[in-house]
Amino acid sequence: MALLSVGVRAGGPNVKGKITGQDKLVLDVYAESAKPESRRWAWREPSPSVAAQFRTLSGSPSRDLCIAATRSENSGPQEPIRMTVTGGRVFPTTIAVTPGTPLAFKNFDPFKHRLYIVGQATMKAEDLQPNAARTWSAPGPGKYEVRDELFPSIRTFIVVDPQVVQIAYPSRDGAFSFALPQGEYVLKAYFGGKQVGKPLPFNAKDRSTLELKDPFNVGVAEGADSK
Repeated sequence: MALLSVGVRAGGPNVKGKITGQDKLVLDVYAESAKPESRRWAWREPSPSVAAQFRTLSGSPSRDLCIAATRSENSGPQEPIRMTVTGGRVFPTTIAVTPGTPLAFKNFDPFKHRLYIVGQATMKAEDLQPNAARTWSAPGPGKYEVRDELFPSIRTFIVVDPQVVQIAYPSRDGAFSFALPQGEYVLKAYFGGKQVGKPLPFNAKDRSTLELKDPFNVGVAEGADSK
C-alpha cells in the first residue's frame, strides 16, 4: 500500500523525496500503554548491550506516517481502499482520503473485532468475524478515529480532506514517491491523525522527475520551522 491515488499519472514516479525526524514520532497508544493506570505491563528490562538509539520507542513510518499530495481544487472520491485488521491493530494507523472514499476493513485475525468510529453514528460497533470485511465512507471533511470495543490497542485515524490527490507511505529508508499529473501541489504529512511537519509546496512536471532537495522533516509540529 505504498501509493494510493486519484487520477494516477501514467508512467513511473515523477516526484521523489525522503523524510527526516521520524524518530521523534510516538503513537498515542504507546504513551497510553505506558501509564500505570492502563495496566498493560511488560516484564522486560532494557538490555545494556543494545544502544540507546535502538531502545527508543517510535512509530513505523511505513504504516504510521501518511504523506499526502494536495492541490487547491477539490478531488472526487478515490477507489476503495483496504484497511488491514490484524495483530490487534488496523493498518495503516493514519490515512488521508477524500470524502466518500470507501474504506474496507478486512479482518485477518482468527477472532472477531468490534470496530467503531468514536463519536459517530455512521459506524457503530458490530461483530467483524474472521475473513469478513466491513466498508465505511466518511460523510464529510474532518478527522475520524477508529477504535475496537474488544482491543484497546486499536487506534486508527482517518483524515478526510477534499484536496487530497495521492498518498504515500515511506519505505524503511525514509524514501517516498508520487506519480502526479503536471501541476502545483502542497505536501502534507499526518501521524496519529495530526498534521506534522511544515507543508511543502512543489511543482510536478510531466516529462521530468522532481527530486526534493531537502528531506521532509516530519519531526516538528504543524506549521513550525523545519530548518
